[in-house]
Amino acid sequence: MNPEEQKKAPVLVRRFPYAIEAEMAQALLAENGISSYVYDLNVNSCYLGAVMGVRLFVSEDNLQTAIDILNEDPEE
Repeated sequence: MNPEEQKKAPVLVRRFPYAIEAEMAQALLAENGISSYVYDLNVNSCYLGAVMGVRLFVSEDNLQTAIDILNEDPEE
């Protein structure tokens, strides 16, 4: 993969133990204009005891903003 393709490749923003948590985070990011991708959704729902979790990816350009959004306290 050349450097330009590598920069466009999605990067892991967070790993979740449950699919619903990943989907809620994805919806939150979408509300804030950030596209994201959920991976391993079917693996975890098909195999009980899977420990890898559900992964949420964003573009490298949106990584820090996504982290900030996901770390915001909803009570504030």
